[in-house]
Amino acid sequence: MVTRGDILKSRKKIKKAIFPIAAFLITYYVVSCYFVNSVYYYSSNKSFMNYIVYGIIILTALLIVIFTVKAYKVIKKNKTKSYVWYLIFLGLFIFIEAFISININRISNSINKITKKQTGYSSSIITLKDNDINSINDLDDKTIGIISDPNNMEGYVIPMEIVNENNLKNENLAKYDDFIEMLNDLYNKKIDAMFVSSSYVSMFVTNDGFENIASDTKVIYEKSKKQTTKKTYSSKTLNEPFTLLIMGVDSDSNSLAKSNSFNGDTLILITFNPNTMNATILSIPRDTRVPIVCTKYKSKNKINSAAYYGTDCVMDTITSFTGIKIDYWVKVNFQGVISLVDALGGVEVDVPYAFCESNSKRKFGNNTIFIEKGRQILNGEQALAFARNRHTWPSYCGRKYSNYTSNDFIRGQNQQQLVKATVNKLKDIKSLSRIYDILDIVGDNIATNIDKDTMISGFDTFKNIIFNSKNVNGDDFIGTQRLYLSGYDNTINNIYYFEYYKQSLDEITNAMKVNLELKQPNVQKDFSFSINRPYEDKQIGKGTYKY
Repeated sequence: MVTRGDILKSRKKIKKAIFPIAAFLITYYVVSCYFVNSVYYYSSNKSFMNYIVYGIIILTALLIVIFTVKAYKVIKKNKTKSYVWYLIFLGLFIFIEAFISININRISNSINKITKKQTGYSSSIITLKDNDINSINDLDDKTIGIISDPNNMEGYVIPMEIVNENNLKNENLAKYDDFIEMLNDLYNKKIDAMFVSSSYVSMFVTNDGFENIASDTKVIYEKSKKQTTKKTYSSKTLNEPFTLLIMGVDSDSNSLAKSNSFNGDTLILITFNPNTMNATILSIPRDTRVPIVCTKYKSKNKINSAAYYGTDCVMDTITSFTGIKIDYWVKVNFQGVISLVDALGGVEVDVPYAFCESNSKRKFGNNTIFIEKGRQILNGEQALAFARNRHTWPSYCGRKYSNYTSNDFIRGQNQQQLVKATVNKLKDIKSLSRIYDILDIVGDNIATNIDKDTMISGFDTFKNIIFNSKNVNGDDFIGTQRLYLSGYDNTINNIYYFEYYKQSLDEITNAMKVNLELKQPNVQKDFSFSINRPYEDKQIGKGTYKY
């Protein structure tokens, strides 16, 4: 017979159980909402991932209903063992969903940093270090150089804001169509100061005559601003053939956020076909003479000068002279290369010659980087030196490390080898902490116009690349055609230029169009080889040409 005492005791037991169950259940509701919100970030109408995301959301909602109903049954059953097992299972699901949510959000934050919604712009007034101009207040009767193009943010728009805000005289402004011409006039004291991008040191330090620009000049005023990024997204997904422009940014800082202008010494144009897992890679020599389409008169200049006017100018200039539409771009900060390579534990490359190079701060002396010839693992500083080297430095390194010939082409080949070695190392990462280290580095040192939805749409392509890398022996899990732009040296007004052969460019663009499935390949029916001579794959664009 059930007594009143038994009933009261049972009710007391139920009340004791309700509080922990309710607390766990409310916690699960909160964590589940956080989990659903984290997963929903990866929904995209462009991708099969959309179905996976909604499937996970429906499953989570179903689990919420199941755990809620189960809570009622456990309380009604009023058994200690049932309480314990229920709380264990519910606690386990809380932990799993919280753990997954935290990790998903870390990846999401890295994607958001890479696909920045705003572009940074920064302009400075610079003058020669040895004069008596030390602030903007000393510019009253001084001549100040300014770019004439009213669409140039860092050369004209922000400078004119500085002029108006500080009551500088418009009649003191000397207008120029080119930064290099303006810098030359500053050095020759034809003007007293000039407006330029705040990244001017890294932009111009590799130009002849400006090797010591950091010590020759001083900044007397600076203004920065951010602007919503112009939508230059392609309509293509990453599951169809696309083009990608990689731009190396030789920044003095570990961030790409400050300025849109940059040093354009490294320009690599890639086409990738996810259907065939084949890529073409073209390193464009920095001195290639082409029309800079965003300048007032579209006059011919070194292609790296397009970077002085920002990312869009580089893309438009390359598209103009190659005829290849660029779908996506990626900016890579060279300072980040050091951190990335070190985080990967180094990368293995075949160094073609022993050389020396300045360190990442462009310092020699005790900071000089020495690298031997041969296959070896390079650390971050060595990898950056390998990517930068194109000159001998006998005065710093001696004969042993200066006994070679290098140029933009060899440097381009070295950079391609470094890119490939880095990708090969990335595919072998298995540690979660290592992944997060790399995501943090990537978020700070890479920017792209590939938006979040497009990245998610490339899920199938990424999956196939990873699958292919694990099922192909060696490093060549992606077929690559390395292209070579042939040309000749030319000097105009004592300035060196590289003039490309149109025939070479035509061969290169034809190979790109074939890989993009815009043209049908010409099938070579005849093939011969000698067992005594190793087969060498022909480098497209490299040969003897008339024009």
